[in-house]
Amino acid sequence: MPPVVWITTAFALGIGLASAGDLVAPPAALAAALVVLLGTALSFWRGRRETPLFLLLSFSILGYAWGEFGEKPFPSSLRPFLGHYVELAGTLDTLPVEYPNRVLYTLADPAVELGGDSWRGPGKIQVVVYTGSKGMPVAGEKVGRTPAARVYPGRRLLARGRLDLAPLPANPGDFNYRAYLERKGIIAVLTADDAPTVLEQEQGARCLLPRLLASARLRIEDGIVRSVPPEQAVLLRGFLLGSTEGITPEDRDIYRRTGVMHLFAVSGLNIGFVLLLFVAAARFLRLQRLPTFLLVTGGLWSYAALTGFPASVTRAAVMGTVGLVAYLWQQRQNILNSLAVAALAIMLADPGALFDPGFQLSFAATWGIICLARPLGSLLPFLEGHPLLEGGREVITVSLAAQLAVLPLCALYFQQIPVLGLLANILVVPLAGLVVNVGLAGMLLTLLHPALGTPFYVSSGALTIPIQGLLRPLAGLPGISLAVPPPPLWLATAWFLLLGLFGRSLRGGSDIAFPHFRFRPFARRRLVPSLIGLACLLAIMYAGGRAWPVAGERPLRVTFLSVGQGDAVLVEFPNGRSMLVDAGGQPEFSRSSFDPGRQLVLPYLARSGIRRLDLVVNSHPHEDHLGGIPAVLVGIPVSNLVMPPVRHPTPLMLQVERLAGEKRIAVHTVSAGASLRLDPRVKIDVLNPPARLYSGTRSDLNNNSLVLLLQYGDISFLLTGDAERDALDDIAAGVFPPNTRANVVKAPHHGSRTGVSPALAGRLHPRFVVISVGHNSFGHPDPKTVDFWREQGARVLRTDEAGAVIFETDGRKLRVKTSGQSPKLIPMERAA
Repeated sequence: MPPVVWITTAFALGIGLASAGDLVAPPAALAAALVVLLGTALSFWRGRRETPLFLLLSFSILGYAWGEFGEKPFPSSLRPFLGHYVELAGTLDTLPVEYPNRVLYTLADPAVELGGDSWRGPGKIQVVVYTGSKGMPVAGEKVGRTPAARVYPGRRLLARGRLDLAPLPANPGDFNYRAYLERKGIIAVLTADDAPTVLEQEQGARCLLPRLLASARLRIEDGIVRSVPPEQAVLLRGFLLGSTEGITPEDRDIYRRTGVMHLFAVSGLNIGFVLLLFVAAARFLRLQRLPTFLLVTGGLWSYAALTGFPASVTRAAVMGTVGLVAYLWQQRQNILNSLAVAALAIMLADPGALFDPGFQLSFAATWGIICLARPLGSLLPFLEGHPLLEGGREVITVSLAAQLAVLPLCALYFQQIPVLGLLANILVVPLAGLVVNVGLAGMLLTLLHPALGTPFYVSSGALTIPIQGLLRPLAGLPGISLAVPPPPLWLATAWFLLLGLFGRSLRGGSDIAFPHFRFRPFARRRLVPSLIGLACLLAIMYAGGRAWPVAGERPLRVTFLSVGQGDAVLVEFPNGRSMLVDAGGQPEFSRSSFDPGRQLVLPYLARSGIRRLDLVVNSHPHEDHLGGIPAVLVGIPVSNLVMPPVRHPTPLMLQVERLAGEKRIAVHTVSAGASLRLDPRVKIDVLNPPARLYSGTRSDLNNNSLVLLLQYGDISFLLTGDAERDALDDIAAGVFPPNTRANVVKAPHHGSRTGVSPALAGRLHPRFVVISVGHNSFGHPDPKTVDFWREQGARVLRTDEAGAVIFETDGRKLRVKTSGQSPKLIPMERAA
């Protein structure tokens, strides 16, 4: 294995250590690295065998120092402006990114004003403008860019709105949007009321190249949109430019389940064809070696710039450039060397890129193809002797190698393993290759004249029809993908080590060589142990945390998920069963495509290792409780569905009923006096609604909410839905069990003033009150309600501040932890 591979690995390890915490100050780490490098040189001069170890240690320390230097702290002088309505001026850094419901602008060199105070400093600020705002269109089916998204980089823009930090993960394992933006140098987010206005045009020659690239990209996008129907245009923009903004959540789920999401990451396939085009042009022009190198390299990096330099295309462009340098110097290229050089170059330019999922997926897939594809081909000797058979073998082995290499990363980031991803890739990748080849030719011709690219776009667009036709039925097959919890670091590391051992065993081994030093190769006899190890790791990955024996009894775990302005409560019982009460949702009038059921609840279930819900409960049919349930019914097997005895035939309710029928889910309606039994040790009583439903109250739907009392030993939880004072007072006066307290209460109706019942509170004496709430225009929670619960001696935890609130109990002691803006762990305490 080439030394540069080990050096790059050591450098990456150092960056990883830097992210784990400030172990050593960066200057001290840099000094230590230089000392070790001097020791390495001395060891090399003396011919000592320890030289490689010294070299790797020095690069690990260098990586640590580089990672520490790369971390840019948030400017404290900007903090007083957060949470306020400010005026922001900045220079547009790149073309705006347009989604169906919003447009994102990245402004560099920001200047912020608030009253008479101002701030100007380093970093970038992202401006978010939602559709329907002034100067913005209403979200629709249009695929092409709207005028608001056609602003060229380099222009000075002015925007007004609320300035905030990007949110932290609200639930354990959620996507860390703040860290994602920080890796891009974005320090804050401004939610603007109106589309930004242009203050100045582009400034000087430094903006000429970004403007030319933006103009070229817009010309290509317009050519695609004019030439083909919207659905084909979305795929072409994704395959050719890496644009995923127009992909619907449903289609995105299809691509992930079938394991073909990589087609939207512009990578080696595209770069390879661009390289061939420019090499052909150089040969046609009969250029010498140096002009050929300059022409092809310029073409590669122009295309990379056109796509916005995502990790996959940067990796492919660097590898292509290394190959061209080898061609220029008439040297033989080592592909693994090129991959390592590409990774090292990207980490030197941006150490934070190491933690980007796109970087990891791209390099893992390429490593798998380099190290495994050819050895795997040796297992298919029957696919030889004919170009067509050998081409089929190459598609199979390349797809399988890439799938095996990215498997733990798919589990980590998507909580899915595409079981039939190999089949989908075998069917789709050849077609996608044709789409890319024909489409890239259209792109080049479009730059000459818009009409020239149209026939190529039409042809490549037609090729996307069978791709969609194949993927949609495949995604609907049972078992197409497995939901798995994220694997721990040790498991992912062991997977890559065993996979490398497996590939090396197939090849018969090769030397690990440094100058003057050689280490013994691996033996082929390790093939079977490596296969057994991979199978064991795969089994552990599938089983997740439930694969490990638990000392003693599992606790009862009740998780109040943070789903915005809505409710979602997951109950995991000691016997392994699970119940979900509500799944959040969006108000009926909302224009947002955000679905808490699909985007928050289902991923959390997967991360928790839950593959079946024994019971789903809908407290009442308002959208912020019921809206996420359809996605849950589609996304995970459900045994039973419990509904309140209230008929509310909205389209959403009818959709839930239809899905329950299609999935053959047993539907039950319950009222006060009923009980639910999922674990013999946990008692669940239904306290509301009464047999005679409420009528004529301020909100009959709210007052007829299902109210559940969970009791496990000395600990109890009261889940109140949106019940209001009419229902709560009746519960206190009637069905609430005597001599019972509720240690944990979910505040009724998101902490509104209508959900306060002094009579019931006097019976409950809660230690904790959880308010499920998000950004809203209703004034939830009411400050007086929060004060009321605190006066009762309860600790109030809000999901918009604390994130998910997780309680665990063994029936005697209660522990709570939160995972939001201010994570807390409160030790176990005995029930009073």
